[in-house]
Amino acid sequence: MLDDLEKMEEIDKEGMLQMLERFPDQIEETVSEFEIDLLPFQPKNIVVTGMGGSAIVGDTLKSFLANRIKIPIAVNRDYTLPSFVDENTLLFVVSYSGNTEETLSAARKGLEENANVVAISSNGELKKMAEDEKIVFLDAPEDYPPRAAFAFLFVPVLQLLSELLIYDSDVAILDAVSELKELRDGIKMDVPFEKNKAKKLAERIDGKVPIIYGHSIYNAVANRWHTQFNENAEVLSWYGAFPEMNHNEIVGWKGDDNTSDFIPIFLRDEKESDRINRRIELTKEIVFEDEVDDMIEVWTDADTQLARILSLVYLGDYISIYLALLREKDPSPVKIIDELKKRL
Repeated sequence: MLDDLEKMEEIDKEGMLQMLERFPDQIEETVSEFEIDLLPFQPKNIVVTGMGGSAIVGDTLKSFLANRIKIPIAVNRDYTLPSFVDENTLLFVVSYSGNTEETLSAARKGLEENANVVAISSNGELKKMAEDEKIVFLDAPEDYPPRAAFAFLFVPVLQLLSELLIYDSDVAILDAVSELKELRDGIKMDVPFEKNKAKKLAERIDGKVPIIYGHSIYNAVANRWHTQFNENAEVLSWYGAFPEMNHNEIVGWKGDDNTSDFIPIFLRDEKESDRINRRIELTKEIVFEDEVDDMIEVWTDADTQLARILSLVYLGDYISIYLALLREKDPSPVKIIDELKKRL
């Protein structure tokens, strides 16, 4: 079915695959169009507050920059903020819709604490708040599902940190774009199944519950895969991390009678440390080989860490949409989320 373009377009009513195909171009455009004047400011800490796909921006930022800058980064998913937030905090308030109630509440708390607030949104109450409070506002284009707007939310944060001389991002981002375009040429919708690794992986996952394992800088990517399976394909999934899962989760794998319902997916890196490599290989051997029917390893060997992170994000997004189409699910609507918001 994944080679039937007409059938796929019939199911994918809002064109999520077409949006996804433009991901590298979205990054390139966001870099070229970024323009902002800031007063010099050296924060003592950075907080990214948001929910869902917007919070993933913070997770990815934290994973990527953890060993690159000396300023601590926290990700906040709540109505309030950590008590350390004050006038020395650079607070990114991220809500694609601009109407996420938890994020708006956290933004108000940040203003009360005199944090240096930067709002990122396409519209909504957050944009109005930014105008009223005269805080820095980064404008994202409208009419995307929030989870398809990753480039418009993540790249401006890196660019702004570059403007503040906290991180030098330009070359790394542009280098990543070229690798993403090369990846796209092998996994986009018109590449036939037999040559398309994203389609093949979606077929292997279909009918199973995916459990995605990251490590180091890929923990946020594992979370992204998990949430994309949830929202795009409408399947349950979970994610975990090495080495932490070796201290608890492996016991559950060996003690549960339903492990054949699951498919573990390992996000791997050709440059991963020897100890992580050893842990993963041993875990496969002594835990998973006897417990599951199949397990998947997804390797990245892109030139830079940013390119490796973004390429795994990109591949996971494609797999989740192909999985949705195999299940004959339109990957765009999230009716249960919309219903919950209405009833709140």
